[in-house]
Amino acid sequence: MQLPTNILRALLPGRGDPRAGRRRRSRRVVLSCENLEGRVTPAHAGLAHHAVTHLHAAAQHAHHSTATSTSATTATSRATTGSGSSTSSSSDSSGSTSDSSGSTSSTSSSSNSTLSSALQTLHNDIQTIELASDTTVGELTAIRVAFQALSNDGLSPSSQSALRSFENSLVTAYASGTTLAGDATLLSQFEGLYTSSPTTQETTDLTNAYNALAAAVTSSNITSADLTTINADWAAVLAAEGSTSTATYPYFDLLTAQVGQGGGYGGGGC
Repeated sequence: MQLPTNILRALLPGRGDPRAGRRRRSRRVVLSCENLEGRVTPAHAGLAHHAVTHLHAAAQHAHHSTATSTSATTATSRATTGSGSSTSSSSDSSGSTSDSSGSTSSTSSSSNSTLSSALQTLHNDIQTIELASDTTVGELTAIRVAFQALSNDGLSPSSQSALRSFENSLVTAYASGTTLAGDATLLSQFEGLYTSSPTTQETTDLTNAYNALAAAVTSSNITSADLTTINADWAAVLAAEGSTSTATYPYFDLLTAQVGQGGGYGGGGC
């Protein structure tokens, strides 16, 4: 007896049943999904990378915002502090006020103006003296050469300040009418700055150095009136600076155009 086809399909679901085939195909789909599970991790990694990038950008933005905010706060604080401290006022019994900051600024400006004016006057008078000078580059070079010879001899002054003082004394001596060339007393003083018992060669070199100094000073044509003018200018500069020093101007610098340096040409100050 032949059974209907539909009954056979019902009894034997695994054979010839289209739906069974579909179920098998469905299971294959499930298997395909399982194969796709191995691709989930890369997808998550990509997402994680994107998230890290986003967070990094957000962190940079937050840092920039914080820095900007901090800068703005600092600027505001400075502005507030500046405006708060820039002006202070005090009231007297009549109700009038005075700006202490403005007063200080005015005093400082006046002081700077006084000092600038004093320095300019000094500069102008030094130029006038130098324009009248006949001291040559050759004479100044001779001083350098002579002092280099002393250095080669192993001689050095007892102190640089003592040498500068002697150089300045040559200027005052000349301005007062002393003939410097061949002055045995001044030469002896100069030698005494270096040694009390010079050798023959040292004596020769010390004499040459003194003569070089004397020649340059003599050619400067500096007068006692010039020194009086410079001393007055220098005192005005010191007063404008608020100094209580009574030091005179380093006269020898008038030969070398070193305003206020006081270096001493022979001593290597120039």
